[in-house]
This record gives sequence, C-alpha cells and structure tokens, in this order.
Amino acid sequence: MKITHKDYRNIGVILVLTLMAGLSYSAPERDQQVKLTSSYPATVCPAIGNNVSSIAALTSSKIDRRLIDGVSKRLNPGKGNVIPLKSNALLVEGNPGTSLTFANNGWKSVVPCSVSNGEQWFVGGSGGLTSKSFLYIVNSGFSESAVDLELFTLNGLVEPKIVTIPQNSTKKISIDSLVPGEESIAIAVKTKSGRVSSYLFDERKKGLKSLGADFVSPVGQARKQVIIPAISGLPGKLSSNTNSVSHTLRLLVPSSIDANVDISVNSDDGRFIPVGLSQLNVKSQRVLNVPLTFAPTNQPFSVIIDSDQPVLASVFSNFSYGKSSEIAWATGADELSKWSVNLTGSKPTLTFVGDRIDVQITATGSNGKKFEKKLTGSNFLVWRAPVGLNKLEVQANRSGIGGGVIFLPESGGIGSSYIPMNNGANLETASEPVADARVISRG
Repeated sequence: MKITHKDYRNIGVILVLTLMAGLSYSAPERDQQVKLTSSYPATVCPAIGNNVSSIAALTSSKIDRRLIDGVSKRLNPGKGNVIPLKSNALLVEGNPGTSLTFANNGWKSVVPCSVSNGEQWFVGGSGGLTSKSFLYIVNSGFSESAVDLELFTLNGLVEPKIVTIPQNSTKKISIDSLVPGEESIAIAVKTKSGRVSSYLFDERKKGLKSLGADFVSPVGQARKQVIIPAISGLPGKLSSNTNSVSHTLRLLVPSSIDANVDISVNSDDGRFIPVGLSQLNVKSQRVLNVPLTFAPTNQPFSVIIDSDQPVLASVFSNFSYGKSSEIAWATGADELSKWSVNLTGSKPTLTFVGDRIDVQITATGSNGKKFEKKLTGSNFLVWRAPVGLNKLEVQANRSGIGGGVIFLPESGGIGSSYIPMNNGANLETASEPVADARVISRG
C-alpha cells in the first residue's frame, strides 16, 4: 500500500501527542515538587552580667535551650522554665510563646527575648554623665557576624560604625563610648551578615546612688502610626506626697524628610490631643523630646502618634518612690494576635488600645489556680491581675488591637518596667524540594 504525504503528517501528529502524554505522566505536578514548611526561629534572652540577678522565663520546661558562651553548640532540654542567667545570653528553641528576661537590682527590668529580622531600632538610652548604659549584640551562630550601627542625637545622624561579633558570643558596648555626653539618642542595629539579636540596657547612676534601670525594647521598623499602649502614673496606694513621676516622649523620623505628627493621649478619661501637639513638625534624623506634662498622674495611659512619614517613638518615665529613683521605657506595640508568656509570679497591669477591644485572657496564678477573663470595650482598656501570675495567654478576637504590660511595685516588690505584647518571633515559611523518583531518567 502506498503511503501518502497526508498519512505521514497524521503519523507525525500521533507521535507528538504520544510523546507529550508520556512527559506529562512522568513529570510530577508542581505541588509535588515543592513543599512549604513553617517554623518559629530561635530567640535570644540577654544576660546583663556584673553580678546582676537576672532570669530567662520560658513558657514551657520542655523547650530546648543553650548558653551562648563560645562553647555550647547544641540545644538541650532543661528541667525547668526559669533559667538563672549570669554573664552569658541564652538561645531558646523556636516556639509560639514569648520568653522574657527579668533583671532585678533595687530596680526592675523586663524585656521580651527576640531575634532580629535584619534591623532593630532603639529609641531610648543615654550617653550622658549619669549613664551606665550598654548595647548588647548577640551572635548565636557559628560564624562571625557584622552589623552597622546608626546613631542619632539631637543634632542629627552621627557617622555609622561597623561592629563585628565573633561566633557564638556577645559583644557589650558602652553607650557613652559611642555618643559621649549625649543625653538623648536613638540607635539602629542593621545586620550585614549572620543572624544577631540586640538589646539596649539603660542604667542611670549618680555617684554610688542608683537612679534606676530598664531595657529599651527593640522595634523592627518605623511606622506612620505608633501605638505605645502601656505607660503608667501612680495609681492607688502609690499616689502619695512622697512619690512622683514624669514622662517624656522621644521621637525620631529616620528618613530624610521632615514629618508632621499628631500626638494623642488615651486613658480611661478619653482620648485627646493636647494643645501644641497637633501637626507638630519633627525634623528628620534628629531626636526630639516632648515632655508629657499633661499626662494622667494617677492611672495608666497610652500614647498614639499619627504621622505623614514613618516615625519611631518611645516614652521615658522617671519615678521617685520616697528616696529611691526608678526609670521605665515604653515602646511601640505590634498588632496583637496571640501572645503567651511566663510572668514568674509578677502581678501585672494589662492595657489594650483599639477602636473595638475584644480579648480573651487565660492565666495561671502563682497560687496554682487557673482563670479566664473576657474583656471588651473601646478606645482604651485596663485590667489589673488579682494575683501574681505565672502563665499568661492573651488572644485578640478582633484586628486592630495593641497591648502592653505594666509592672509597678507591689507590697514587698521592687521597681517599674513596661513591655509591649510583641511576639519574640513570628512564623517563618520556607519552600523545600520534594524528591520524586519518577523524574530520574533511565539510560
């Protein structure tokens, strides 16, 4: 039989279709080639050293940990969820909870353990005469890390400095060596290589007399709206003729464009913008201090900054308790979703900010009793724990809510401190290939 040109063309089409069908059968689908995995990165809890009593509080005793001491390399299970810290920071296995470092020495300082996402900003601290402040840069990896330090003062940006940190170690830098004599500063720690965590510990002394100390909690980035949810006056029995407190707002616009900001105070008495703080001009890259002379004196409050340029902010509180002095730094809060911590028996005051506040609190008291509390409201809400708390979990049932924690002296207690309800680490998602034997060619 004679094969025509048309027959050859039909045979060619059949061969092409057969080949394509074979390829589609042998090649795995896209969702079989790549698998998405999510995990929490490990976080770092700082240690102050200098014979200061400090502890790392984990949400579970089952969480692995190791010291960042230049020797230890493996995360190991522990026997408890409270770890004494001496001179070495602690690396904590990634988990949904937020670990905390508590430090006491006649003052009280609390800070969330965290990991840098490339930048950490500290709007606080001082290099003045009374400053005994230190910047701790922790490299938990096994290769050398490098960071850029950008330093801002009342007069503007100081020449950046490059700092290297040996593997598995902490570099401790005196603030007055970076910006000697500067009372008001802001610092950006920008990672060039490696994965580091940074902490700013602000301690003040006059001669041998302590003027107080607190951590300045790190902030990841500047925003056009900053909510500082947890600041306090002197409520209840703390309000007396022998006690006093003053507050100062510190602002920094890190970009090269000036900003116009509105500063509002938010408390149980309502939200208002004080005279002179509407459309306040803030020069770029210059630290600005604004005394909050109009702030409530006998209750907790929050400060909200609305700006036409991304801005960074904090509030510095200076307490006097009789003849003793104390300081506390309040910083901006992320949007609250779910936050869990171990408060090691502290009796906190929780504050929440939002147009419509709806949160669920689940806690275990230091007396072993468990309880739940649902809080709803608008604008600003305060909840005082009835007893000291160990485990605390806060769940936001709506978006647009920020939260913070206030620690004030109780009977037999010491010192003051603030922390935002910010997670030490967020879920990280990565893709990884999936081996498929069907793609292996045979020959």
